[in-house]
Amino acid sequence: METVLGTWQTAPSDGFWTKQDTLSSERTISCAVRHGITTFDCAQSYGSGRAEQILAKVLARFPDKTFLIDTKIMPSSRPVSELVEKSLVRLKRSSLNRIYLHWPSSLFDWEDMLTQMNALKDLGLVSRVGVCNLSLAQLRDLCSKVHIDTFQRPFSLLWSREYEQTKVFCKEHGIELAVYSPLGAGLLSGKYRSPSDFEDPSDRRREFFCFKEPCIQAFHALLDTPGFSRDNALRWAASRKPDLLLLGCRTPEQLEENLRALETPVDLDLSARLTRTADTLSEKAAPICDNMFSYNWNKGGAQ
Repeated sequence: METVLGTWQTAPSDGFWTKQDTLSSERTISCAVRHGITTFDCAQSYGSGRAEQILAKVLARFPDKTFLIDTKIMPSSRPVSELVEKSLVRLKRSSLNRIYLHWPSSLFDWEDMLTQMNALKDLGLVSRVGVCNLSLAQLRDLCSKVHIDTFQRPFSLLWSREYEQTKVFCKEHGIELAVYSPLGAGLLSGKYRSPSDFEDPSDRRREFFCFKEPCIQAFHALLDTPGFSRDNALRWAASRKPDLLLLGCRTPEQLEENLRALETPVDLDLSARLTRTADTLSEKAAPICDNMFSYNWNKGGAQ
């Protein structure tokens, strides 16, 4: 398993991480480099390109080190080459390690975009092509039509649905499995039991499924599981052995805490208890949403 620094938290994006400080973001990236992290995951939508710029600024301070940069593009009718060129300019790179299609949309032809993305390999602009945030059924369908190197999805005690089945599918088809938000976008920190616990009323995490009926009781049961802690939640996610584990951190202190937690394996009995409570939460969520952001694919939006 490779540990990757995710940069979703680096710049405010659509109601997420609205209070993030640029200096803290820069210090976090530098901290990751000092701890030997060499792969960084970004996206054009993170701060409307700001995260890519911050990442490039910090990594330029380490000219003797080699880094692998992944980023994501949103569905668009514009040529993929134009979209990728924007990221290359902001990241100050001549090529990218992975390029992902960030969010699926019924308004665009995913297959055509991914075909264009794969064509960039022959030009030496990208090494791998991936897709994010699909259901397993959508991933199966897409892989029957176009080549996929990497699949990225959220995975944590908060959102574990279809993980094991997805892992098996990816292994059978030679697809890397990357997971993000192993602490449930911070909701497994233990700080948040209801929307009223968020200091910022515009924080979109207040809208997550776990604060809605019939899920909130199961969410509380997870947080109240004997032995639950943020560190054990992170260890649990790592114990399920994805190929890539993305750590998203807002401060160097958070990153170092996470890295220390990963040095110790989760207790097997505790892991089993946590798995049972996570499965119950997933079952409760099934009727109302298809991912942790309270999005329902069939109904076409957030519920």
